[in-house]
Formats: sequence, C-alpha cells, structure tokens
Amino acid sequence: MLARCLSASLLGIDARPVTVEVDLAPGLPGLQLVGLADTAIQESKERVRAALRNSGFRGPLVKVVVNLAPADLRKEGPCFDLPIALGLLIASGQLDSPCLKGLWSAGELGLDGRLRPCRGILAIACLAKSMGARGLLVAAEDASEAALVKGLRVTAAASLKELVNLLRASDLVQTAARAQQQTPRDQCAAAEPTTAPHLLNLPAQHLARQGLALSAIGGHHLLMVGPPGCGKTLLAQQLPALLPPLNDDEALEITRLHSIAGLPRSEEQLIRQRPFRAPHHNASAAALLGGGANPRPGELSLAHGGVLFLDELGEFPRAVLDQLRQPLEEGVLMLSRARVRCAFPCRVTLVAATNPCPCGWHGDPRCRCSESQVKRYWHRMSGALLDRLDLQLQLEPPAADSLRHVIEERHGSIDSDHLPATIEAARRQMHQRNPNKCSNRDLTTADLKRHGAFKSETLTSWEQVLKARRLSLRSGLKLLKVSRTIADLAGQGDVTVDHLATALCFRSFDDQTQDGSAHHHPHGAH
Repeated sequence: MLARCLSASLLGIDARPVTVEVDLAPGLPGLQLVGLADTAIQESKERVRAALRNSGFRGPLVKVVVNLAPADLRKEGPCFDLPIALGLLIASGQLDSPCLKGLWSAGELGLDGRLRPCRGILAIACLAKSMGARGLLVAAEDASEAALVKGLRVTAAASLKELVNLLRASDLVQTAARAQQQTPRDQCAAAEPTTAPHLLNLPAQHLARQGLALSAIGGHHLLMVGPPGCGKTLLAQQLPALLPPLNDDEALEITRLHSIAGLPRSEEQLIRQRPFRAPHHNASAAALLGGGANPRPGELSLAHGGVLFLDELGEFPRAVLDQLRQPLEEGVLMLSRARVRCAFPCRVTLVAATNPCPCGWHGDPRCRCSESQVKRYWHRMSGALLDRLDLQLQLEPPAADSLRHVIEERHGSIDSDHLPATIEAARRQMHQRNPNKCSNRDLTTADLKRHGAFKSETLTSWEQVLKARRLSLRSGLKLLKVSRTIADLAGQGDVTVDHLATALCFRSFDDQTQDGSAHHHPHGAH
C-alpha cells in the first residue's frame, strides 16, 4: 500500500516542497530510505520505529520503502521524522488517508514518541501557506513560530499519539485556534518601541559621534582606527538603536533567517530588534559568510537589516575580508555548491574597528612596532575593501582629566546634530528625495545626478579633490554620497563646498594600503 505526506526541506533562506512516499510490500521486514537523504534522515528509521512502538502503534512487519521526492534535491535534518511516521500509519491502515489531505508536517521524534522542535519552521510555514496548504502539523514548541504566518492553520501536539488522536477526531480547527491564541497576531505584529539613546558623549570624539550619526542616516559603512580603550566598541554598539524600527516584512525575514540558522529567539514574537553581530577575528570564511553542503547563513546574513561589527579588523585573514566586498555592494550573498545554488540577504551596515599597528600604540612611546610590521599589518586590509568603507576616521584616547566629566555628566547635554530626533528628521528628508526611499549609500550615479542637488562649485571642488588625492571612482562617488548625508543631517537641500569639506574629514586612510604606513595624520580628522 502506498501513502503520501507533504513536508519541506530547507535550501538557503527558503524551503522546497518534499513529498514523503511510503510503500509497504511483501518481503523481509526492513525500512529503506531513498531520495538523497543525509545521515540525520537515515537515522530516522530507528527513531520512527521506536516512536511508533512506544506510542502504542504497530510497527511494520513487511518491507518498507520511503522515498523523499524530488530525488535530485538533497535533504537534511530530522524534520522528516513526523511525515515518515504519519505515512507509515496511513500505509498500514492505522490512520485514514483523508485525515492528512492538504496538511503539511515537520518535526523530530523522540524514542518515546515525543515531538521535538526543528529549525526553519517559519520558512516551511511560509512555503505551506503559499502552496495553499490546509494546515501545518508541528511540535508544541514550534507552534508560536509557525503561527507568525498569517492565514495558516497550525496544529501542534506534544507527542505523536496526541497528534494522531487530534487527526482522528478532526479537531484541527479547534487546535489551530488554540495555537493562534497562544501567539496573538496583534502581539506578534506590534513593534516593540526602542528608546534610542543619545550618542555616547565621549570627550574628544565629536567626529566619531558625527560619523555614527551619518552611518545611521545614510547606511554608510564605517571604519574606526584608534588605540585600545578609545571607545570604538562602545560607539559601534550604539548604532542599532539609532536605526529605524523594523517593519513587518523586515522582521519576518530576519526571524526566518535566525530560525533557519537554529538560533534561539524570544517566543511568541517576531524579532523586532535590529541585529548586532560581532564575530571574532578567528572566525572562518564559512562562519562569517555561511556555507556547508546544504548552506546555512553565516554572521554576515545573520546581521541582515542591522549591524555587522568587525572588531580588530587587521587580525582577520585578508582572504576572508576580501570575500566581503561583493556582498557589501550588492546586499546579497550567493553561495554555489556542486548541487546547490542559493542566495542569502545581507543588507548590513558594516562597522569595522582596528588598531593603527599590531600593538595598538602607534605614535606613543609604548609602541615597539617597526615600519615593516606596520606595513604588513595594514596590507591585510586590501585597498578594494577600504574603498567600500564610506566613513574612515581616526580616534584618539580621551585625556585622563576629562574622564571624570563623562562619569559625572553621563546624561548631560550633547550637540543637537546627534540627537535621535535630528537623525530621524534627516532620514525622513533623505527618503522623501531619493527614488524608492533608498538610503544615500545605495544611490546610483544617475540618482546622484538627478536627486543629489550638488551645487556647481561643489562639483568643481570635488574634481579637484579627486585629482589631488588620487581617489578611485568608487571612493569619489562615496565622497559625494557622504556629502549628501551631511547636508541631510544639517537639514539643507543643496550640497555645498562646506559639506564636501566635512566629508573629506571621513576619508582618513585612503592612502594607507598604498605605502602601508600608519603614521600619517588623517586629513582633517583631529
């Protein structure tokens, strides 16, 4: 007898439909799995057998063949335990076939028949909804996540026996209603208000605070160079709170990414906080970018919609850093394998921090680094990568006598240009002017010409800067984009020479990879 159950396999950020076919035929008792199943699925044979027996059902005493179609799609993970078990129950006559008509299922089985959660349920639920599924059967722990998909009935149970009893009683409507009640849609869709703080009022870091505000408005990538303890990490950690709140589509996409990666999250809610990911410099290329036979998202994609903070940038292998260049430009990471090609979204704001030399104290009597060591250190960061960092600035350690002022007046006043309300007003002006409400970072050359509002003398000065500083075309265009954001922060419609001059303060290290030395003073960044 043949039975079919509907399920799905994860591929990148999406899920692909999989039909689980179970065939019982005369022969020696045994269960064979076909259809490019990985080790976790092959081991499901023993889990399913034990779960059926310990749940009070008959195990198959004939030859059983389970096919996961389509056969050319690689499948992985234990989420096929539940559809295989349900298929066996239908094929053996212990469950009526109409009970599963139009229903999808995904879940891991324990040896005692208990249903366990599996990763990527949100992606599976989205696919089931798009393909007109009558409902989705999941473990109780996955009910709140699956219920985030509007219009999809979710039936959850703690064990296989409980789920089968629900199917026999046709109690799906009531159980779906209970699952939805556990996860109120209004609560899931309501954005959690985020209180955006004032930018950290560190002494002697006015330019750094301004750079952070510009990054929050225009989405510009930021590089901070300075000795240990000068506030690089503290500044970077403030950026997510200065970004705009996530809308429902963004929150759903970020939640789905984290679900596919198997990361823990707050139950009963979409992820509403913009991600802040800070991988260690020892992270491999696969950990940073994603990978595997069936690719999973890496730190770059897990920071989608938020901030990717690379501390100690000079300690990352150059080969790893160079792989960031194309995804930073396009906002999408393409991963290709022998049988698989998938795309992960990665629209991030990159904030990088590094020391000026291996010991971190260049220019200080404590520094013992030779010029060749400094040169090798800076050559780890290619000029092509620095080209993609719109804002580059040097930080100085705060004076000892000014630290007490910070502690005593940590909530004191700060420049009005750095208030969250001012940042939001600048962002609103930018979206009203730019096509498709894109950020200044994403403006094309044609967009800059039509919507940049550059004065004639500003473009003349810009041409002179390109010649004098030998900037690449990419660096030159980024200089114009930063100038446009500076004008937005000032609440002005036209970009003047003063705005361009201020933007030059954030191009401190364009020549670092040319001569490899870190002793040059940044242009205007004192």
